[in-house]
Amino acid sequence: MPRMDGWETLTELRKLVPDIPVILSSGYSEAQAMAGEHAELPQAFMSEPYELPTLMDTIVRVMKNPRELR
Repeated sequence: MPRMDGWETLTELRKLVPDIPVILSSGYSEAQAMAGEHAELPQAFMSEPYELPTLMDTIVRVMKNPRELR
């Protein structure tokens, strides 16, 4: 992303809509992407590359339990 990374985007989204469900996706491993201290956490993480069925399953899971953090 040209101006913000995923963590900055997540923080800004939550300022606008505090309960918005977020799926974080990265080419890095989950351990690498989630490392460090973060004020906000996504509801799910997906490693890239992923296939459409995996994306669909993740979206359904997050929408069923939007407040549940991974």
